[in-house]
Amino acid sequence: MIKMKGFARIFEAIVASIIIITSMTFFFTLQTPESGWDSTSLQIISQDVLQAAYLNGSIEKYVRSGDKQSLSNDISQLLQTTVDFSISVRGIPNDIIRVACVDCSSAAMNELSLILNRTEFEYNNRHVSIRTETVNLGSEDVKDGTNLLFFFDKTKVETYRVKAEMFMKNGGNLFLLSNVNQADADGYIGGIFNLTWVGAASQDAVFYSNYENVSHFVAKYYANISGQNIGDLDDVFTVFASNGIGSDRKTVVAGIDGVRAYVRANYEVNRTAGRAVWFSDYTRSDHTNANTIAVDKLLKAALMWASGEHYSMDVVKKTAAPEHFTSEVQIFDKDTYTVELTVWRVFF
Repeated sequence: MIKMKGFARIFEAIVASIIIITSMTFFFTLQTPESGWDSTSLQIISQDVLQAAYLNGSIEKYVRSGDKQSLSNDISQLLQTTVDFSISVRGIPNDIIRVACVDCSSAAMNELSLILNRTEFEYNNRHVSIRTETVNLGSEDVKDGTNLLFFFDKTKVETYRVKAEMFMKNGGNLFLLSNVNQADADGYIGGIFNLTWVGAASQDAVFYSNYENVSHFVAKYYANISGQNIGDLDDVFTVFASNGIGSDRKTVVAGIDGVRAYVRANYEVNRTAGRAVWFSDYTRSDHTNANTIAVDKLLKAALMWASGEHYSMDVVKKTAAPEHFTSEVQIFDKDTYTVELTVWRVFF
């Protein structure tokens, strides 16, 4: 009996020791450092798949044709089933440019169609489509997928400033076709479009000669849709009204003396999101007039740049996982553009 009591006490001591040791592990958990190999592997996969698709010609072919499904199929075959991806193109006009004309009447929509004629066209062997619709921002939100808010009426820019600014923060862009005065330049319009006043004077206008800024990109598009060589552009635009907006590195088209701008962007570099372009109004009573046609094409070229030059090649809209890697490759196919491939683990 005494032996049994002794054994029971030993057993109780063992159980108590186990409990104490187990509880101590709560405070002294062994931390094993992550190797980081999974992240490194994912990055290598992204780079290798993009290079393979580039070298076999898939990217160039499908970007040119706009064949999202075939490009997606080719990328899928190169990836593991546990990895998802997204593809985007940056540096050339969107294949579909969606323009919402703010509070536009049917007459204004017709005028916009005349300015942009034709809205289905070829750019360097790529089909580009400009699709326009009207939006009443007083009672409607901007539709998902809209690239550009277009304003004929400058007063609407400030009226809808909250929605316009939110649209830009989410990657949207603005375009204003209107004459402005000093009060506009010193006020809200001047701020959002980066305008400064130097005093009104009418002048013929030419492209601002700086090939590192927006002027170069708009000139490139203008040359293409006009059937010209960018190196030979000597077009003089003669139908602009009198506007006294100052010219600097953000200028697209300036007066002959270079002091006054007639078309300006809010950024001086090729920034993707939040672009805003102010375009001086011009004589538009006859869209068969040679001078009017030239400025119509200039506006269309500026709108192509203002659309953002950044679009998705995904078949369906995707959102990357918190941990993801993006690789990119530059391609020259009559124009230089960048293709970005973002990959992530399906299970994370």
